[in-house]
Order: sequence, then C-alpha cells, then structure tokens
Amino acid sequence: MGLWSKALHQILQPRRHVLVEPELKQYTDSLGPLLHGAGSRYRHATNLEEAFDSEKGLLSEYATGKAASPGKLPEFNESLLMTVNFSSRRVSQGAYFGSLGKKFFDDLFFSLFSNQAGRSLFRYGLIRILAWIPEEMGKEPFVPRTVYRRFKQTIILEAMADITEVAGVPGGFGTTRYRRWPELELEEHAAINARTRENPALQIPKSRQDKPPAPDLRSINPTPHNLKNLPFSTDALWIPDFLRILERLKKEEPAFYRTHAHGRIPGEMRYKTPLQRQWAAYLREASTKHRTHMRAVEVVNEGRQLISDWKAAVQDAHGQPLDPALEQQLRRRGDENHQKIQAMFETNRIWAQKALDDCRAADMSPPILFWSRRETNPLIVRDGEFEPSSRHMALLDVVPHSNLLTKLDTHDKMVCFRHVMATLSNCLSYSIPQAAKMLVHDAGVEDFLKTIHGIHDPTMGGWYGLTQLRLRALPADMFVEIALAYERWPFRPRTETMLLAAPDSQATYSAEEDNIK
Repeated sequence: MGLWSKALHQILQPRRHVLVEPELKQYTDSLGPLLHGAGSRYRHATNLEEAFDSEKGLLSEYATGKAASPGKLPEFNESLLMTVNFSSRRVSQGAYFGSLGKKFFDDLFFSLFSNQAGRSLFRYGLIRILAWIPEEMGKEPFVPRTVYRRFKQTIILEAMADITEVAGVPGGFGTTRYRRWPELELEEHAAINARTRENPALQIPKSRQDKPPAPDLRSINPTPHNLKNLPFSTDALWIPDFLRILERLKKEEPAFYRTHAHGRIPGEMRYKTPLQRQWAAYLREASTKHRTHMRAVEVVNEGRQLISDWKAAVQDAHGQPLDPALEQQLRRRGDENHQKIQAMFETNRIWAQKALDDCRAADMSPPILFWSRRETNPLIVRDGEFEPSSRHMALLDVVPHSNLLTKLDTHDKMVCFRHVMATLSNCLSYSIPQAAKMLVHDAGVEDFLKTIHGIHDPTMGGWYGLTQLRLRALPADMFVEIALAYERWPFRPRTETMLLAAPDSQATYSAEEDNIK
C-alpha cells in the first residue's frame, strides 16, 4: 500500500476493503500483512467479477435494490466505493487495444446501459470511483483544461458523471499549444482563492498547491527588461537565443546595452554591429506579435461580452421571442466580431477561435469542462510517493449519475448517441454545419439542423450563426440533443446497420487508442 492509498483507507475507514489483484504472489510482502492481520478489514479477489460475486461474500453488504430494473433508474449506492489504478501496460480485448484506463471508462458507459445486471459494474447501483491515472497515460481524455483537448470519451463522461481532479502532477497546465488562455485560468484561480478564504474546509497546504500559469509571452510588453525578468510562458524557440544575445551585449557593448536595455529601439541605420542588428530583429518580431496578439485579445473579449449579453437577453425574455430590434443589434455585433476574427492572420485567428471557445465553455452554467467546475485546486503529488519513485499519478473522483438514461431511454436512442459520438469525434474543430455533413447528406444539412433542440439558444450552448460555432464548444447535453435529432431523422441508417458498423458492440467504444476521442 502506498502513501496515498494508506491515507485514503485511514480517512474512509471502510467496513471491508477488497484488494483486486490478479498477481498476488508478486506483492506478498506488502499485501500479506494487510490481508492476514488480526481483525483485518482487507480481503483479496483475483478479479472484479470475483469481488462482486455475492457467493464469495467479500463485500460486507449487497444492496441489490439499488440496481436498475424495468421502469426504474439505478440509484446511487453510498455503501460502495471503488478505487482503480491504471498504471499497467496496454490491454488487448476483442477489437480493443489500448490503455486500461480508457477501456475501463468505455465499459463504464456500457454498464450504464447494460440490460444484463449480473455483468454490469452497476449491478448494485451507481457507485463512486476513485481512479489513479499515471502521468504517462495522461488525464486529458477525462479532465481536459481546454476544449481543444476534448475527445469522444471526454464528452461521454461529461454526459454521464461528475469528475473532480483530487490530486495531480505539478505544472499540469501543459504547453501553450495544449492549454487554454492563461487569463481564464487566472480568473478561476482568483475565484477559488476567494472561496477558500470564506470556507476553510476548501483550503489546502501551500506545499500541495500548484502555481497558476504564467502569462502568454505575447501579452507582455516585449522590452529586453521584461523578457529577461518577468515570468511568461511560450514555446518560441528564439527566446533563449535572444537572452544570450542580451548577455553578450551587456558584456561586449555595455554602452549600447545601457541605452537600449528597456526597449528604446534606434533607427535602422543606428545598428552598427551584427549583434545589434540581430538583437533588434528579435525585438521587432516580438513587438509585432505583441501588438497583433493584443488586438486579438480585444476581439475575443468583445465576443465574450456579446455572448453574455445575448444570454441575458434570452433570460430576460422568459421564453418569448427577442425584441426584433435587439436581436438585429446582437446579430450585427456577432457578424462584426466574426469578420474581425476571419480577417486575422492564421496564427492569431486560430488562437482567437480557441480562446473564444474556451470562454464559451467556462461561461456556461454549469461550465462545460469538469476542470472549470472544481471548488478547489487539486493537491500536488511529489516525487517518491508512488512506485517506482519517479512516477507521478493523478487521482480522479468519478461520481456517475443517471441523467443520460432519462434522455436515451430506448435502445435506438442509445445506439444513435454512440454513432453520433463516434462520427463527430473526428471533427470537433469543425463548425456545426460542416460537422453535420458527416451525419447527413449535404442537401439535408439545413433541414436536419432545424430539428436539433436548442441549437440556436446561447443559454444551451447554441448560437444564432452555426457557421461561427465549433463542435468542440458544445456542452455534452447538446451532443445528446444532436443524437436525439438523428434518431428522429427519417433518412438515417437503420439501427442494426449502425451496430454492425461499430468496432466492438460489447466494448461499446473500443477502437485503436489513437482514435479514442
């Protein structure tokens, strides 16, 4: 038992702790004393099926009344808690080859809809799960910090569970490419700090706190002094070279350095040495990127304010159509904002689209991403707390719910949801009309979109102009609405055809690991 496992056991004080370990002999030295001690609460099972088998009597109670039955949704079983560790090699089962963690969460979805209660993970009702995710496997498919890193499995989990990152690796914000706009992280960081000041129960030790991300390099005024002394994040390869040149100027040309160290750039003809010209070229490039980036930030903030204003107008209308003049004004603002984004050069345009999508996700009620729903920040794990000592792991708290079952209440609806997710997961960066072409014939796209409930309602994650709205910014509930519209669509494939086209109906979402999105 590791440090964290012991701490969890001491906090939870379970009546029975069943250790599921197929290779018990390999861990006899560490698990033997736990299993054979006087009055031990520990029991051993070779596999999960054995642990659940009532004839084995390993659990202290078997709450059969919590499971789903015809006409009855499964209830949450507070007497059971499952902890799982996914630090193992890839598994091969049927058509699936990939990580154990992704396979487990695939099967979790299958269990939610399984009619074979004796095989379901939820045979005794919905149960809470604590999942250890190794750093090399990555937690992004489950709790991404940007919509840019949402995958098929992410959206499915958003629809069927609540997930909290309890512990994680330090510096979990990732590279600038795979993280969201730092301003959003800092907003949430400030909100969490305010909550923890009001509620001491949410406070965590400073030694277990992660630092908030540094600002984007392009957001700071790129004077030599700022580039050398202020914290920032960037993937730009020229920064180390620029700092080396700055140090050389300080030593080799101190007069020039003293004059221009704070960013006063002389005219082109004043550069007398190759070192000065190289220094100035880097600084001009940084200044240009700073100016264009700050214009993009302004456009994103305008778009974010527009979305907020439109939501407020819809809510104030209380289900009635918007005032035509007000709607026309909002549409005009939306068109202007979209045109500004489209007019940007590619780098800034892609950044602005990603930033605006993350703003949409963060400003939804509730926020789309689990990360934005957190009440406090995760605890930071340290070196030496796992085996081997160099390993870092994240701990996820997974609480399934039955909301999805209330909407996907027939077999056809569930199959359509599965088909829609498998199809659309390959084009999450597409606009809604572009993505719809993956489901229906081009000629029917416009008619199909009209049947999706709430697709134009910003309070539900929709938008007036669907060409401006990307699939990755939709809440999980809207993906369910798309699936329901697809189930009603008269020209969709037959249910049997969709089932046969799936890689592995028993694994529900089995596929090559790189395609699990």
